[in-house]
Amino acid sequence: MADDLDRAARLGGHKGSIVEESADAGDARAQPAPLIRRHLANALSASRLLFAAAWIAFFAAGAESRAPYIALVAAASVSDFLDGRIARRLATIGTYGRWLDGVADVVFVLAALSCEAVAGSIPAYIPALIVLSFGQYAVDSMLLGAAGRGPIKSRLGHWGGVLNYTLVVVLAVAPPPAWPGQFVRRMAPVCALFYIAAIIERALGYRARNSGPPRLV
Repeated sequence: MADDLDRAARLGGHKGSIVEESADAGDARAQPAPLIRRHLANALSASRLLFAAAWIAFFAAGAESRAPYIALVAAASVSDFLDGRIARRLATIGTYGRWLDGVADVVFVLAALSCEAVAGSIPAYIPALIVLSFGQYAVDSMLLGAAGRGPIKSRLGHWGGVLNYTLVVVLAVAPPPAWPGQFVRRMAPVCALFYIAAIIERALGYRARNSGPPRLV
């Protein structure tokens, strides 16, 4: 009888552990959803790094069809449109995400435009100015942001980002000798002046911020 009770107790304990393990397994299965929610926006931003690598790979392979490039710029544009909105909707906005978004943007744009510069579709000084402009923004963000004041806002800098993607889209769809690509190549000096103006605007913002109350340029 005692042996039977012992076996029953052990069986009961075993059943209890099964129930607990099942509950734990259920909790483990429930965890991925919040994990995905936390990282969804950042995953979309990071996808542009993969698109940049794919662009370089297609270019190095000598892909003649424009379809891969059009698909890549379309995917990158969609990810850039959605990542910030998803981060705000899911309340997952953070410093890491902001940096990842900006870096992913500039890496993708530079990968595309650098390849196009090598192909002769656009002057090399265009991607060089983009590097300079982003470098200025990065230093601004690290130095002034660390002081709790945040980076200086720039209207021209914002439209510079729009211009970057416009150049990539046009050159992906219709590079020279097609007329849209020819037009972009001829307008390259004007684009360069725009980037330089954005850099100067941000530099003047330093002086405005240091000489008085915080000011958004």
